[in-house]
Amino acid sequence: MKRRHFLISSVFSLGLISQQAYGSTANTYISFDVLLNDEIVGYSNLTYKKLKSGLEVLVDVEITPKFLGLKFMKYTLKNREVWRKKALISIDANSSWFGKKYYVKGLREEGGFRIEGSAFSGVIKDTFATTSYFTPEFLKRKIWVSTQDGTPLEIKTRKLKNKKISFNEKNYSVTQWEISGDLELTLQYDEQKNWVGSDFTVGNYPASFILKNRKNNIHKIWKNS
Repeated sequence: MKRRHFLISSVFSLGLISQQAYGSTANTYISFDVLLNDEIVGYSNLTYKKLKSGLEVLVDVEITPKFLGLKFMKYTLKNREVWRKKALISIDANSSWFGKKYYVKGLREEGGFRIEGSAFSGVIKDTFATTSYFTPEFLKRKIWVSTQDGTPLEIKTRKLKNKKISFNEKNYSVTQWEISGDLELTLQYDEQKNWVGSDFTVGNYPASFILKNRKNNIHKIWKNS
């Protein structure tokens, strides 16, 4: 998979609370600053809400790096996913990159999950992950579906050495996992298996997701939905 496709379909497929877009009450969330070459260029947060039918995940992101003081790229994504028993029930995502529109719509049916996306349409029968939230459960799954255009991505995972991160002026040791194949990044998880950060590259520049705020154990809520 090309680096550009990874950038817009995976790393930026995470989001900020979007109550106006989906009318949900935000009560569980995780928020990140997005850094490119050590400069904050946007935000990436998720909001969770328990439903009778499972768990609603709201995604809303805006990334606007600058070059020589000029805005040369803007990426946005709004996404709504519903999960039940660790399986995706539905997805409705819309994104924009340099003004070009992308979408993913999907619904679980008998025999698999049907996707209609701007780059892929079809039925996926295997258990898969999405690129909106990197729960450690996804490390066991070989297919991750792009929440930008619906493309099924083949990935491999490898455990790395622990890393120190800072959150609320305290240092923590986190477990790192390398993702390779159609996606290339490193993910970090805390002792409670919450996703707390990412490292990757954009061209020759280092980029990362830095934990800004969170409420509740999101991984536990997702796992028990």
